[in-house]
This record gives sequence, C-alpha cells and structure tokens, in this order.
Amino acid sequence: MTEKRSRKAQQGGRRKTSAAKARSRSQANDLAVGARLKVVREKAGLSQRELAKRAGVTNATISLIEQEAHAPSLASLHRILAAIPISMADFFALPASQQNVLFYDPESLAVVTRGAADLRVLGSERRDKSLQLFIERYRPGASTGVEPVVHQGETAAVVVQGVVEVETGGEVRRIEAGGGYQLIGAQPYRLRNAGRTIAVVVCACTPPMI
Repeated sequence: MTEKRSRKAQQGGRRKTSAAKARSRSQANDLAVGARLKVVREKAGLSQRELAKRAGVTNATISLIEQEAHAPSLASLHRILAAIPISMADFFALPASQQNVLFYDPESLAVVTRGAADLRVLGSERRDKSLQLFIERYRPGASTGVEPVVHQGETAAVVVQGVVEVETGGEVRRIEAGGGYQLIGAQPYRLRNAGRTIAVVVCACTPPMI
C-alpha cells in the first residue's frame, strides 16, 4: 500500500510539473517572445552565451526563452533587451493602427505577462503613442520580479484593489486601495502584493514601454 501511494504521489507530481511547464510555454507563446528574442540576438551577432553574460542571467534562461518554454518577467525581459540593446517597443514591433480612438473589452487587452503577476496593456496597436496604460493584477505574495523595474521616463499608478508594497530608494511603503505613487525619472522600484487578496493596480507611464 505504501509503495502504491508513493507511485501515485510521484505520478501526481509529474502531472503537476507537466501542467506548469505547459502553462509557462503557453504564456511565452502569447507574444512569441522566444522567436523575437532569437531574431534580434542573431541580428546583433550575439550567441546565447554572450547575451546571457551581458544580461547577468544563465545561458539556460536564454535557451528556454527562445524555445518558448519559459515566460520571463517584465523586469527580466527588460534587462535582457537592454543588453542587446533594443527597446521594448522595437522588440515587440507591434502593428500600427490609424485609429485615434480605441476601445477594449477585458479579454481584448494585449497580454504582457500571465500567472501570479498578470499584466495587460492598452494601445498596443499604436507605436506612435506618448502614454502607456497597464492593468496589473497580482496574486498574494506576487511581485514585479526580483530585479527592480527601471523606466526612463515617468510612472504613476493607483491601487484600485488590495494592498501593495512599493520598494524604491531603500524605502518600502505600504499602499492601500485608493492610494498610489508617482516616479519621476529612472527610479528603480519593485512592487509586491502585501495582502491576502488579489491586488489590482492601474499604472501609466510615459514614454511608452511597449
């Protein structure tokens, strides 16, 4: 009986691992991050090993991203692209639209990342815009990533649900729904859901990141 339970536990663990890998692969495929990264890396004349060294990540990380087997966080992707270098906007090379008024249903927002940190963006069709708006949802404990986010511009955000902690300049501030923050200049920061429910943040930045 003990051996049977052990085999079942192992099979269950393998199924969970496979499901997790499938979810990560699906997330990476949404924006074809891997295919895009391979093209820009080769165009820059960089090997996977050289790009990994420049970005301060492992060679396996670059390899998994290019295989669409791993979806990097926004901060990690920004760090890798900065090592090439190429901007987020040029990397995604999103199609231009001639419409000056754009409307979105919740399911039609462009997906930047999925999972514990779910980021959606408006205006992905227009690369000539001067303002970017993100709708961000963080599960309890989820964050923007280990690496701080650095935006060469201005960022402002309002917490519309839950409680978050913002770490910047060696200071950590707790912000509840209705509060917010604004960063002027390239101020590195990290955001983390410090509550027990999903936190929702509406964030605007200029110039656009994507």
